[in-house]
Amino acid sequence: MKPTLCHRWLNPLLHARINLYSVPHQSHFFTSNPFFRHRQGLSRFALSASHRRGVATVFVPTRAPSRPTWSSTVRNSDLEEDPLQVISFFSDAQRFRQSGYLCDPYVYASLIKACNKLSAPLLGKSIHCWVLRRGMGNDVHVLNSLIHSYLSSRSFAGYARALFDGIPERTVVTVNCMISGLMKNGDFTAGLSLFRRVLGCSVGVVLKPNHVTLVIVIGGCVEFGQFEVGKVSHAYCWKMGLVLMIEVSNALVDMYAKSGYMGDADMIFSTMMSKDLISWNTMLAGYARDHDFTKARALFKEMRDQDMLCDKVSLISMLTVCSNSRDSDMGRAIHTLIETRGVEVSGALGAALISMYSKCGLIDCGKIFFDELPRHDLASVNSMIHAYVECGRNLEAISLIHVIRSSKLKPDEMTMLGLISACRNSGEMCHSIDMESFFNQNDHLRGSIVLQNALIDMFGKCSCMPKAKSVLRNMVKRDTVSWTSVISGHAINGEGKEALAAFQQMVDENVAPNSVTFITVLSACAHSGLVDEGRRLYDIMCHEYHIRPEIEHCGCMVDMFARAGLLEEAYKFVTNMHVECNAVIWRTLISGCRAYGDFDIGVDLVNRLMDGKTQKDCQDHVASSNIFAEAGRWNDVLQERGSMASRKTQKTPGKSLVPWLTYVYT
Repeated sequence: MKPTLCHRWLNPLLHARINLYSVPHQSHFFTSNPFFRHRQGLSRFALSASHRRGVATVFVPTRAPSRPTWSSTVRNSDLEEDPLQVISFFSDAQRFRQSGYLCDPYVYASLIKACNKLSAPLLGKSIHCWVLRRGMGNDVHVLNSLIHSYLSSRSFAGYARALFDGIPERTVVTVNCMISGLMKNGDFTAGLSLFRRVLGCSVGVVLKPNHVTLVIVIGGCVEFGQFEVGKVSHAYCWKMGLVLMIEVSNALVDMYAKSGYMGDADMIFSTMMSKDLISWNTMLAGYARDHDFTKARALFKEMRDQDMLCDKVSLISMLTVCSNSRDSDMGRAIHTLIETRGVEVSGALGAALISMYSKCGLIDCGKIFFDELPRHDLASVNSMIHAYVECGRNLEAISLIHVIRSSKLKPDEMTMLGLISACRNSGEMCHSIDMESFFNQNDHLRGSIVLQNALIDMFGKCSCMPKAKSVLRNMVKRDTVSWTSVISGHAINGEGKEALAAFQQMVDENVAPNSVTFITVLSACAHSGLVDEGRRLYDIMCHEYHIRPEIEHCGCMVDMFARAGLLEEAYKFVTNMHVECNAVIWRTLISGCRAYGDFDIGVDLVNRLMDGKTQKDCQDHVASSNIFAEAGRWNDVLQERGSMASRKTQKTPGKSLVPWLTYVYT
């Protein structure tokens, strides 16, 4: 049979094959559907897709069924709950030559949707072959299902475009499938262009966008940050009266909330004639994101007063509010509400509870909750790891590797970043080596540039630059962060010349340094006394890369001059800075004066340090006290120390990273 649609993308479909194999009756595949219970010989089938192009393999039962109404049965099947059931009916009908029941386009539309649900594109292509052979290539319902199915995978998008261009009469469903698929595949421009064509009647004279079209377009504006386009879409919704549709209003509230315009979102929300749970959740999430905790609490109370039953999304938003506002009392109350209602605590909800306890300073309560979970999933483990890291309990975070292994979880980037951060903060080489081994055991993570960069940073902080450079050499692609991490490692370990060599190698490989790169390399020059190189790099940053100096770059230059004893040049640099000088830079100069015995300038700088400050920081008192002591001004020393004692300010204690040195030094 000659295909109805003939296109270079579609020609291979005519040569696709469906292979049918008989297998014994599989009673364990039965479902609760009455048709399965009462019809002899019907069973579920095992489905597999061959790796060969255009070939799908289907297994069907061996006993012939009676002649049921295939079409009505397929239409009544639940695609969401059991997509295999639809394919099972088709398999039985085809296997036992029920050809009279295979000419209903709705059967094929349902079948294609089932393939999409099962993520079986090869089987979907084979079904497309059947559609063409049966002469239903122009049926709009089948074509809509095919377009939606093909656009679910970026590699099959060409088939969808070919189908759309060849449809003689398109419906709004066709257009919606196409716009949605294009935007899901990252092509917002093409999706918006098609929407404009619909508005201009170039797709069809009588074809007009409906509320679903606008929901898709507004959702795309949110995803791709096209707020201006979203505002124009809002105006169109007002003009056409689509704002009366609750789905459109929810999409608009979400757009304004995620764009930071909570006032506009609240205005739309308050004027909605009817609200559903999505409306309330969108506003709650917006207030949580905007850190407007008071309004979030008030909205949650109003939501409960109106007997609106909250779901996991509502609870996660409120737990986020509790975390960011450090409101442990409300957090505990929500935890009690969860337990009272018997809500399943898993996934994101469990992670939100652990995060709430951690950020409220109740990490031990979070650990108790974690231990009481009936099953540990990756979300809860990740949350517990990062909670330990944030609280400085790095060894306990590392110990959760055993939970990952015993629960047979597959770590993701978030897992590894938390564990690598714990090893980096601990400073213990043995843990860092174990972490690299754990990373290499997970093949699905080996290509992650983010994790490889984190490993470089970890080894640099643990004073093992050979391992850091080994990770760098083995990377397939090295970006700016990779090189910056290596340069930072050399700088931390006092290897200034090695840092300069790494910077030069970075430039030779045509990797452009950024602002952070120059901070690290200037810091390396400062700690290694490489003044001339530091001057040259600062000029390169300003004139070749046109990076505007920030306070951190200026601080590195002042530190470099002060360490080298070039106090006059350091002071001149400070007076000519384009950014406002802060207390850190003044303290750096004071420390340099103290180190080189220039007490007069140092004492004068103490007054500069206090200009515009109503209250000294602890570091200010220490720097002032030290320079006064060196200058022999003991009365001033006593005054500074007395001020610290009266205000109960204390120096941040230092702690050794060597495991067996547990004393805290002040």
